Amino acid sequence: MMANLNLIPTWLSESLSQNYIFMKPIFILFLFAALAPLSAQNRCGASDHRIMRNPDWQTTIASQELLINEWLRNAPDRIGMRNVVKIPIVVHVVWNSNAENISDEQIFSQIEILNKDFRAMNVEIPTIPGVFQPLIADVEFEFFLAGIDPDGNPTTGITRRYTNNLVGIGGTSAIHYTAQGGQDAWDPEHYLNIWVAKFAGGIGGISSFPGVGLPEEDGVQVNYLQFGDINVLPPYHLGRTLTHEIGHYFNLEHPWGPSITDCCENDFVNDTPETCETYISECPTHPAVSCSMPDIFMDFMFYTNDDCMGMFTKGQKERMWAALNLFRPGLLDNHVGGLEQPDAQPFFKIINNPADGQLFYKVGLGNSLEGKIRLVTVSGQVIYENKSVQFGVNSIITNQFPSGVYLVVFENMTGLQVEKVVLL
Repeated sequence: MMANLNLIPTWLSESLSQNYIFMKPIFILFLFAALAPLSAQNRCGASDHRIMRNPDWQTTIASQELLINEWLRNAPDRIGMRNVVKIPIVVHVVWNSNAENISDEQIFSQIEILNKDFRAMNVEIPTIPGVFQPLIADVEFEFFLAGIDPDGNPTTGITRRYTNNLVGIGGTSAIHYTAQGGQDAWDPEHYLNIWVAKFAGGIGGISSFPGVGLPEEDGVQVNYLQFGDINVLPPYHLGRTLTHEIGHYFNLEHPWGPSITDCCENDFVNDTPETCETYISECPTHPAVSCSMPDIFMDFMFYTNDDCMGMFTKGQKERMWAALNLFRPGLLDNHVGGLEQPDAQPFFKIINNPADGQLFYKVGLGNSLEGKIRLVTVSGQVIYENKSVQFGVNSIITNQFPSGVYLVVFENMTGLQVEKVVLL
């Protein structure tokens, strides 16, 4: 997608050049709605969203880039020092028709996709062209459904809200507010909020960038027809829309830069070759060249088909880690349950999941404090409780309970942990 370019204001260019060096110049962000044909589903509306939510977006970008580059320059060893970071998420399903009220299984499929994509464990990794293989990054982010809600209660990490919006509440500000037919966000400092709904237009997903817009609207929106890999539509049918949008959530730009009209310009990442194509609804053959070097069109931040995507670069990983630590540090707090953070000592572990007749679990790893355990239905009903759980291996007889998904809640003086379990 070729376009004439306008340079950013001189004051901004000078301000940036005095503080650090880019490999590529920066260009102004324009709305792309009029440029992208509506006949093709657009991969993403994040750029539009940023303009609408922050009229002074250029200043925000400039100040953030200074912080990011300083963070990376002064502390290069920070990246990966926590090993793997666990990101707590809540999925808000806002539905009108039964088809829009997607299943738990569809949500689980999306989380599995995220964790493979961000850990470079997806099946496409071996197919990445050899010239780009050295750039492939294990981002070392993993995502899990939160086990504790903002009020401290056990949760599945999934909310469901009926809306009377027939046209599609996705892509509107109303989706963020229960009073307007959507769903209020959970504490955006400590949860990654994801809204799944019908979109009225061709947009597949929207993400907020760090520091842009209202906190109660911070997070990601995804069209229900592009979420996970169950009951979805090609060519965006492998869950990569959310992978792409979470890239924006952690401050990644499209490879062509902040604007759909940019061409062979800056995305603030040094190891992504310059590009002048979005490859929307395409899966080109390598090498595809739109600037001076082959395009890395299999990068998750392009608009290529889902089965044509497969990687983040090491430079993109650095940028996401900087954004996490600088702009979204609350996600590193370990208090929303589900899975322990990497530098926390796990004190509770389910041994057999699924469990058939008897559920075994272990309290240990240096924790000898007595605790209590509860078995809770997904609707919140406590069906089993033991207030004197001891250090070591314990069990619960489960053949008296109906088959299904339950929450196991363990609590003692060192904290609270929630795990999901399937009873057969």
